[in-house]
Amino acid sequence: MRSFVCNCAFLILPAFGWTQTIVHLGTSQITASAIGLSDTHPAISGDSLGAGISFNLSIAASSTTTPALTLSQHPDGIGVAGGSYYEIDNRNNLDPGDDETMTFSLSQVAGLAEGQSLCITAIGIRSIASDTKQYSLTDASGTRAGTFNSSPFVIDVSNQASVSLSAVGPNSGAVVYSRFIVNQLHLQVVADDGGGDDATSHPSPRITATGIDSNGHPYLSFHTQSGANYQIQSSTALSNPTIWTTLATRSGTGAAISLTDTSVDTHNQPQAFYRVTTAPPTNGKLTDRTLTIEQNWAQEPTGFVRTADVIVPSGSGPHPVVIMLHGNGGTSSFINSMGSLLDSVIRVAPNGYLNSWNVDNEGSKAPDVAFLRELIEQLKSYDNVDPERISIYGSSNGAGMTNRLLIDLDGDAFQRAACRVSQMITKMYHDGSFWTDPVGDNSYSQTITPAAGRHILTISGDADPLIPYTGGNGVGTTFMDAQESTYRFAQAMGESGTQLSDASGVSGNLNDADPDNDFSPVFVRYRYLNGQVEHYKLRGGNHSLHVNGANTYSTEAKQLIADFLLN
Repeated sequence: MRSFVCNCAFLILPAFGWTQTIVHLGTSQITASAIGLSDTHPAISGDSLGAGISFNLSIAASSTTTPALTLSQHPDGIGVAGGSYYEIDNRNNLDPGDDETMTFSLSQVAGLAEGQSLCITAIGIRSIASDTKQYSLTDASGTRAGTFNSSPFVIDVSNQASVSLSAVGPNSGAVVYSRFIVNQLHLQVVADDGGGDDATSHPSPRITATGIDSNGHPYLSFHTQSGANYQIQSSTALSNPTIWTTLATRSGTGAAISLTDTSVDTHNQPQAFYRVTTAPPTNGKLTDRTLTIEQNWAQEPTGFVRTADVIVPSGSGPHPVVIMLHGNGGTSSFINSMGSLLDSVIRVAPNGYLNSWNVDNEGSKAPDVAFLRELIEQLKSYDNVDPERISIYGSSNGAGMTNRLLIDLDGDAFQRAACRVSQMITKMYHDGSFWTDPVGDNSYSQTITPAAGRHILTISGDADPLIPYTGGNGVGTTFMDAQESTYRFAQAMGESGTQLSDASGVSGNLNDADPDNDFSPVFVRYRYLNGQVEHYKLRGGNHSLHVNGANTYSTEAKQLIADFLLN
């Protein structure tokens, strides 16, 4: 068998109680593919299948007594199974004409490494307990008989392209009514596991474990190799074409890596499909430069080159990245706004169109979410960029855009966000839901669930004359209350408690024995999820975070932001 390299490992994690029928015996076909599935031809796959295996499995039957098998997951393999089953009967052993048969056929098998083959195993239970059951198995090597008298039983039909399993009985003597029930079919790769050891070629990841944890969250583990990058992707609507969302990008360690998808509650969501793909860097080392991305939209119908300045620290990396979004009227010179506080990370400062970011009522109508999504993907293509440590920091209008990215970008895009002097606008959150803008006219007309798992820091002054701290009109739009805005993000990250009252904030205590409270008393901290989401209120702070004309606390706010981003 020829060697075949594919860049995808694939599995399905069913939710508790999922009873979707994926094949009707005698009429349908199960198709597994390394590149996706469709609702018309659902697939079976799992942890025991090597990366990138694709095949067709057809099941035909001489009877349709119970013509349905359902998808299920098993510790020793994957396959079709469950509460539905197929009952094979032999009502009269002396009459071969009433033998019922199930035929399994494998075809179009691809993606197996040298020495691999697919194994079909039938697992079932016996019926009519007083009899020893007999069956016949017909495959490429001929027909052979077998017996079983335990429950459950296993019939190994390994390495066959096609096999027929029939209920039979002794061909002489008394009439015997023989019956057994096949309630599981497993497909497994046998021989070489296909994981590969060549670190230069970065073969496909091999999924080694899957399941659903006690909280109802799907999890998976997969084998990795040092020097490779891997994307874990999910889909909940397997239509054609299949849309996959990247949950996370992980750098290979040479050992197994695990991921739990905390955004999915399998008690409430009927299904979740996952795959792991290799994503090797392609652009070498990132250096100080200006990155470019071309877009076109109504204001620039013939195309416009978007730019982002980059400063890279010394060392081979991989380095964390902070994407710095300037305020309205600003430029990429914002890259130097934190002084030397971020010199240890890759700093990326994109330029907003017309010196602004398109949040609601700006002159720019540029597709900034798409621009920044593509910028992040471009950054990940460099091998000195750590894809697991990408943060976004925005100030004022840039913080407004950061709020939008927290809502719109998938969980793999970035892991931390810091917002300075801008909370969400009311269009982004109202009526108990977050809202996105699918049309591009800032109508925010569609509900959306933000990606979970992020760390978020917000800082605002309660005397800000431009963006009112307690919410209301400002700079041509309407803002939420700053503390509620932070709380709603905390809820999206998993906070189940009520919003902290204004009086329950913790004031700083400089030189406190607890370094966690080592900030000026003029700052008041509101903390959720053990610090995963935090808000700082600066008493008397204006839009520049100056208090009584002094910039002392603006400088301290930068330190708080830097400490958060570098954590």
